Amino acid sequence: MKLQLMTQMMKGAFKEDSTAFQMVLETMAKAMSDEQSSNDLLESLGLEEADLSQLGYMKGQRLNTKDFKDEFISSPIGKDLRSNNMIIEESIKEASKKYGIDEKLIRAIIKQESNFDPKAKSWAGAMGLMQLMPENVKEEGVKNPYDIKENIYAGTRHFKKYLDQFKTLEMALSAYNAGPGTMARRGVDSIEKADRLPLETQNYIKKVMGYYKA
Repeated sequence: MKLQLMTQMMKGAFKEDSTAFQMVLETMAKAMSDEQSSNDLLESLGLEEADLSQLGYMKGQRLNTKDFKDEFISSPIGKDLRSNNMIIEESIKEASKKYGIDEKLIRAIIKQESNFDPKAKSWAGAMGLMQLMPENVKEEGVKNPYDIKENIYAGTRHFKKYLDQFKTLEMALSAYNAGPGTMARRGVDSIEKADRLPLETQNYIKKVMGYYKA
């Protein structure tokens, strides 16, 4: 409990600057290299060495920040994909209830599509968290594809249509990534024929399903 409280306080203080958050943790880790200062520091914080290691540190080791990106940081709790953006989380929950799609599946799609970045735009013109293409934006009546709630609602609604049409998650994901036209031209009417899909789509299915089942 004390570890979680300290972490939340630090994230709240530095949520606009992930570098600052890292620097505080690194200062704590550096202090651990000296036994006396380590004991004094941890004691003053009401922590033990085991607590600090749970934040990503052991003596002499740096915190791995490879996947850190501003406030859009995946939760360290288990393997559950979450962002630290309340609007994203609330929109996912609401879209899940409205369209009957598992929250974890929506998060898995968002993770693969944009890594939880509402401002993401691909070279092909896909926009926002769920990477809506211009034709999807028009079809779903989206006014602002970079609006978090509107994007997640539209993306989830669009995926739901494919799930109703193709019945299985893998086939729906194929349609979401490659489009039903590509599937029809390549004769992909079952997941057993997925090897006919573009490699990008084959990898997309594996990654999203991997996130979903983690």
